[in-house]
Amino acid sequence: MTGMNGMNGMNGMTGMTSETSETSEASGASGASRRMSGEDARAWPAVPGSCWLVLAGAIAEGGEVKGLRLGLCAGLVLGVSAPAAAFEPPAARTKIGAFVTSLADIQESQRRFDITLWVWLLSPADIGAVDPARTLEITNAVVVDRQYAVTSEVPGGRWSQVKFRATVRAPLDFTHFPFDRHVLRVQLEDAERDLRRLVFVPDTPPNGRGALAVSNDLDPQDWEIGALDLTVESHVEPTNFGDASQVGDSEYSRATLNIEVTRRHSLRILLTLLLGTFMSSVVAFFAALLPIQQSPPRYTLLSSALFVCIANRLLVDSRLPAGSSLGLLDQLQLLNIVGLIALTGASLVLTNFAERRIPAARATHLSQRIACAWLAGLAALMIGLVALHGA
Repeated sequence: MTGMNGMNGMNGMTGMTSETSETSEASGASGASRRMSGEDARAWPAVPGSCWLVLAGAIAEGGEVKGLRLGLCAGLVLGVSAPAAAFEPPAARTKIGAFVTSLADIQESQRRFDITLWVWLLSPADIGAVDPARTLEITNAVVVDRQYAVTSEVPGGRWSQVKFRATVRAPLDFTHFPFDRHVLRVQLEDAERDLRRLVFVPDTPPNGRGALAVSNDLDPQDWEIGALDLTVESHVEPTNFGDASQVGDSEYSRATLNIEVTRRHSLRILLTLLLGTFMSSVVAFFAALLPIQQSPPRYTLLSSALFVCIANRLLVDSRLPAGSSLGLLDQLQLLNIVGLIALTGASLVLTNFAERRIPAARATHLSQRIACAWLAGLAALMIGLVALHGA
């Protein structure tokens, strides 16, 4: 029995050896028939040797291999060899807020203002080695002084604080000056990270406060602080700054601080700036009250009133920048100049009539009535313009 078992064991081993030999020969023949030249081999992607052995063994079995198994083997090879798609991480959602400590020197002629503010950023922890406190910038500033910048690690991310002192450009509109109100804007962007890597989100605390606040000690001269708002929008620049990975134009997340200011003491400023204009109207009124026979002093006063109004115009121009539209001051002065010219013309007509057609006393009476009506009409038009712009 023992001998028979031994013989059977030896026959089994011989059968196994024979089967293995046949498989090896088939594999060798298959390998010989699919051997590639050096150029073909270099054309195939480099994959681990075990994957090639699996695929070669599957092919060697010929028709006995199911199409599904062969497809899985080929997919294994191609899946390993295919380059991994570039992973683009989502943009870091960074909370942003600001606190204004100083707002001063709002320059009408230069269209600029000075501001001192703190800006804080709450960034996620996976932003890499970037320091948000160093890369944040004010894009519409003329001069910027970064007085303080620090970034600290906090649970769940990073907390950055930046203190800016800047002179910022402001496209101020002086159509209603001195009854004007403006929205001062400070635009913040990250200098290194575009919209693909960074998105600003207003930091709105749960206590109901806004993302933008001002100090209680803030009291800019001649101005009153109004509504405050922090908005976020995307801003496109017509260039990619030489970035080969950027197909189109560069797009950045922009946070804008909106500070509404309204001018104080508007009526006092109006009377101060247009004092010469108003006085010229009064002088012209008194000139028209003179007897018609006193032509030299009458026309001397009228011409003096016209020159005073023009000189007052130069004073206003030195205070405000040149604008593309007629503002309140422009309209008032233009109305006064036209009125002075009209009053001077009426006075010339009456003087000629007094010499040829009507008595001098009647001409003087007509001149006085015209002067009263002129002054009342001029005052009504000026008050109407002031009420229209001051509403």
